[in-house]
Amino acid sequence: MTELISGTDKPAATGGAAQAPAPLFLTDAPRAPSLATYPALDLLADLAVHKHTQTPLTIALFGGPGAGKTHALSAFRDRIRGLAAEAEADDPFLDEIITVAVEARDLQPDAATGLAKALNEAFQGEGLQSAAARLDAIAIEAATDHHAAAHEASAKLRALRERIGAEQQHLEEAKTQRAGLNEDLLFGAAATRLDDYSKRNRKQLEASLKGFGFIGDVTAAYKALLRDFSARAARPSAFADSIWAYPGQVKLLVTALVFFLLAWGIGLAEQTRSDWLTLAESSAALANWIEAHAHWFTYLRRTAIAIGILCITRNIWRAIRFASFMAQGLRLLDEDASASRAELDRFIAQRSGLISKLNDEALKLAGHLEAIEARARQRGDARDKPFAPPMPNQQGPDAKAYLCAIAAGLATDDAPQRIIVMLDGLEALPAQQAAAVVEGAHHLLNHPGFVLALAADAEQLATGWGGAGEATQRLERYVQAPFNIRMIRSQQASIAYAHQLLGAAPTVEERPLDATTCAFDLPLKPIETHLLGKLASLAGETPRAVKRYLNCWRIARPLTNDSSALALMLALDHGGTSGELAAMGAAMDLEEPGKPLQIHPGEPRLSAALATLNSLRQAPLTIGQAHTAWTVARDYSIPSP
Repeated sequence: MTELISGTDKPAATGGAAQAPAPLFLTDAPRAPSLATYPALDLLADLAVHKHTQTPLTIALFGGPGAGKTHALSAFRDRIRGLAAEAEADDPFLDEIITVAVEARDLQPDAATGLAKALNEAFQGEGLQSAAARLDAIAIEAATDHHAAAHEASAKLRALRERIGAEQQHLEEAKTQRAGLNEDLLFGAAATRLDDYSKRNRKQLEASLKGFGFIGDVTAAYKALLRDFSARAARPSAFADSIWAYPGQVKLLVTALVFFLLAWGIGLAEQTRSDWLTLAESSAALANWIEAHAHWFTYLRRTAIAIGILCITRNIWRAIRFASFMAQGLRLLDEDASASRAELDRFIAQRSGLISKLNDEALKLAGHLEAIEARARQRGDARDKPFAPPMPNQQGPDAKAYLCAIAAGLATDDAPQRIIVMLDGLEALPAQQAAAVVEGAHHLLNHPGFVLALAADAEQLATGWGGAGEATQRLERYVQAPFNIRMIRSQQASIAYAHQLLGAAPTVEERPLDATTCAFDLPLKPIETHLLGKLASLAGETPRAVKRYLNCWRIARPLTNDSSALALMLALDHGGTSGELAAMGAAMDLEEPGKPLQIHPGEPRLSAALATLNSLRQAPLTIGQAHTAWTVARDYSIPSP
């Protein structure tokens, strides 16, 4: 019965622990879901970090676009780092490993420079006190032209000192500006709130200042007064000055004094009226008029007093108004000055800190220059003249010399034990450039202590090298440990992968790392040694072919329980003729997997190899066993584009 699922159906609740939801949309990111790592990849990582692996070594992960090379290379790197972290002195793996991830585009157009930069960054990432950092420093020293380095350091020191001089000048200017901040705010070109205030109250200011005796530009006079008062320690004295210190106010005070004296005089005359009336008796008419108008003295005295009081009142009112203008102006000036002063203080503090830092850099650079010159003298490079200007291509360490120095340094005790460079991203380059990158990287890293692991598409390299024949020859010469990435091998694998991407497959727990043992260390059985010797001629006629055959057998041996069948299939895959391959293909008819494998007449070398194998086995090799061994062997062949 078929169960239909409608759009409104909801997933049934399931028990167990909650799992992370599957991604909504899948990309080609390196950490995107992919099939579980091949056990063979673990073995390749073990090979790269094993103490007894001979270097230089090149491991190649072959596969077409989308085969999972990047994911495989990432898993390869993670296992290497894990093994190195767990390894101890008695374990079969090295613990001083440097892994360097390199993108192919970073090796364009100069592979040496790109590799040197990647190694330098990896070494520095290990810490300044690490063996890698010390090796890096030694290599940079060895790859540096001391004449060029001294010239470059001298130029940097000169430029640094010029910058220090410029920064000190800026600092002095800022300090001068801070000292004359009020002057700059009052009479500078920038508009301030004080300018706005003086413009809005121009008429009142003009009336007030003119009353004080100021003429001309009112705003300039007002700002000049503010400058004078802002410099005073006791600003309340401004009010006292506004009463008597200006001509207009003095005039009012003098006028008041005159009228007060006049009132006093009139009062005195009124009190002594009888005395001076006696003197006026000679003129009866005058005396009578004065007597009749005696009350005028009282009015005149009171009027004089009133005028004097009015003058004093006007003086005080004008002083109060003047003082209010001054107080408001001083407040605005202080607020503007406070904000500008804080900004200048920050600027001065920053510049002072920068100058101090630059001085420290200058001292270090001067010491560095002195050390370079001393090393140059020790190496017999001293000259009577200053160091000559370097050539354009001599700026800094030479990349190739740096890589050679790294390779030489790996042989010392105080150095990393192995450097593993992982090259990815070849498919992002045109075919010829990708092939050139592989060739350049292999050439530059072809030194003891280096392992090159690359992810490549054999067809792309064949196009770049001009044909399948040339590509096969180069890859056989460059690559000692090939592996073909074929993540989906059957319908069951495809179903499992789809379920994993959809989140329906259970999460596979990672196996714990065990750095104490290695499958490669299992001793060879005498029967295996005998068989490999017998089959070596089938694998190839050159020493390189035999070595590659034995290496691949060692790598693939832990993956099968039938090492003898694997030996035959690897030998056939590595050195078999087209006729021998066709004969084996015809013999492996899976309709009867339990039937003994038989090679039809016509391929005597293959028949003899099978006979040798069967003579060393307890039972003849079956078709099913041959097919299983062939499947494993094909993973370790150089692809034929």
